[in-house]
Amino acid sequence: MIERIITAAILIPVVLYIAVTGGIAFFILIALISTLALLEFYKTASSPRIKPKRAICAVIGFLILFSAYLRTTNMLLSSQKGITAFIITFGLAILLLSHLFTKNIRYFVDSIGLALSGIFMVSWFSSYLLLIRDIAPYGKEYFFLLLGGIWTVDTAAYFFGTKFGKKRLAKTISPKKTIIGFIAGAIFAFIYALIWKWLVKINFIKTYDIIAFGIILGIFGQLGDLVESMFKRANLAKDTGEIFPGHGGAYDRIDSLIFAAPILYYYIVIFIR
Repeated sequence: MIERIITAAILIPVVLYIAVTGGIAFFILIALISTLALLEFYKTASSPRIKPKRAICAVIGFLILFSAYLRTTNMLLSSQKGITAFIITFGLAILLLSHLFTKNIRYFVDSIGLALSGIFMVSWFSSYLLLIRDIAPYGKEYFFLLLGGIWTVDTAAYFFGTKFGKKRLAKTISPKKTIIGFIAGAIFAFIYALIWKWLVKINFIKTYDIIAFGIILGIFGQLGDLVESMFKRANLAKDTGEIFPGHGGAYDRIDSLIFAAPILYYYIVIFIR
């Protein structure tokens, strides 16, 4: 617990300052954390027979993030000439060619599948953190809705689950998560969304938007954590890494964020903006 507190005391002010500042510093932060998370994902999920080309995957993932930062096109299907679509198309071709020379042909499809899973589940989802921060004119506020909401959900779920939780939510996937913790996380997501609206004073945010925010943060955020836990349990791993003392790896820290980010992004640009 002491390690967790010290790490949080150091990281939180840094992350908040860079998130407020935005620009190239924010891109570097997201790209660094996402790349670390991607490499941790492959390290956790790989096996002696299933080995994705990590370096190539990391480059493709970085280019996806960079295309989101350039903002030449919002997302994959927004334009046939979009740079993101170009990166995905040719990145996939390079990925396929690089795996042609694998020693164990029988596991070619498995290696490709794992490679693509990491690129889309980590790098692609992480790009929405950049896109949310760039929503004009309230990108900063929306990003703090996501960031603060996920932190609040995680804290509430952990506290109430530890103190009062008895019935396990998904015993085979994440033995420590409880139904009480999940419900508490969802409830506090709505509370945080209400507080956020009061603080930022964005007049066109309606009551049904707050309900949607609560669902996205409180439910989909926790489901993202369960998805990551499933990968860890399948490979008998407790954490994806140890880069953050007391908190595990980079992927452990952003799993909920990047799972909820695309849903929040599309809700905002379709129903609010």
